[in-house]
Amino acid sequence: MNQGERFDFWQFAGRFKTRPASQASCLAHEDFRFGRMTTHYHSQRRMWVPPFANNDKQLQQVLLLRAWRYSHHGTPLPANADWQIVNRDATAKALQPHKIKSESPQIQKEMYAMHVRAIVKAGGYMQLQSSIAWKRWRLGEDSVTIAEALGISPGTVRIALARLRGIARSLGFDCGQPHHSYRSKDHSRRLKRAWRRRKRRSDAAA
Repeated sequence: MNQGERFDFWQFAGRFKTRPASQASCLAHEDFRFGRMTTHYHSQRRMWVPPFANNDKQLQQVLLLRAWRYSHHGTPLPANADWQIVNRDATAKALQPHKIKSESPQIQKEMYAMHVRAIVKAGGYMQLQSSIAWKRWRLGEDSVTIAEALGISPGTVRIALARLRGIARSLGFDCGQPHHSYRSKDHSRRLKRAWRRRKRRSDAAA
């Protein structure tokens, strides 16, 4: 059986029994006998995308602020900030040698080396962040596929996306209703109630 094909064993099941090979079914005896009844199918999982990610200008602002906060911490972003300079500073900080204790786990050292290689491969810090956002929210790729393409771990991909959503939320952009299935049900309910309150306030202000 070829991939993408399966036999429909329930085709003739139902309340009214239909003979598989008959004038009503329009099938010959040879078709039913040799299993020539196949169904092509294609399943595609729909992935949730926050609304701001489909807005080019908002996504650019989020990426710019992400790089600025990475390199300048709590300093406010200047109104006339040049993204190339911000990207240069963030890339320089990411490529600085970090002091990792010798007794630290080996996986911590490997993740740092992986992160540095990914930034060099992408061409800069903002390039890496934008690649993650584009592949996830525009191309619909999952974290494992993105990680394999960019040379990072799936956990790093998910963390980067969560931080981008947090920055978008701080800017007042529409991030959609939060989906936190990995948290407790009570925490998810509180997050959704807070999201509804913000939505009502924004609608009232408009």
